[in-house]
Amino acid sequence: MSEFENTNLPFLEQDCIETFGKEQGKKVFDKTIEIYRELTGKADYRNNQAIRYHMTVKLFPAMSYYKALQAFGIDDAIEKVRIETQKAALINKQNNAKFARMPFVFTMYRMGVKKHMAKNFPPEGWKTEWVRCDGKEIHFNLRSCLYHDICVEKGCPELCRVYCENDNIAFSGLMPKIRFERVGTIGEGAECCDFHFINAKK
Repeated sequence: MSEFENTNLPFLEQDCIETFGKEQGKKVFDKTIEIYRELTGKADYRNNQAIRYHMTVKLFPAMSYYKALQAFGIDDAIEKVRIETQKAALINKQNNAKFARMPFVFTMYRMGVKKHMAKNFPPEGWKTEWVRCDGKEIHFNLRSCLYHDICVEKGCPELCRVYCENDNIAFSGLMPKIRFERVGTIGEGAECCDFHFINAKK
């Protein structure tokens, strides 16, 4: 079993073979695994399980693939990574769509969002600024972000926007009851990542 089976890119090995052919695809994937092991082995998880989860399951898999593609001199590396991460985001979109079918979904979302953020996006990785959390809108800003920090630290700040883009895909599954909007992200050069979940029924 590949280490990627328990990440958000469990399909990557097969996709590498389909994209590059059996022999070259295996080389690309093997290089990805090599880099993934190096990244996870040296990572500072900040003594926090949520940080470990983000790094090992979501952040490092795509980063490892990106660095492997670069090592093989593939020009459109970031586009190939985007294809894979968007597949993962579509799975999250489907899960959000199931949740959105429940009655009073915005109320449930609003009641649980602060606890969810504290547990899954802890201050060890994110600086969260709450702006509004009422019956019409949930609005918070991330003033710092683990994904951006690690991308910069590992020398690939341009990769961060790929992670940012997936929010738009995943949260679109909440429609038509909850509408997700944002102005910008740190990875795209903005001062913060703004998150707006708007009660579309109001």
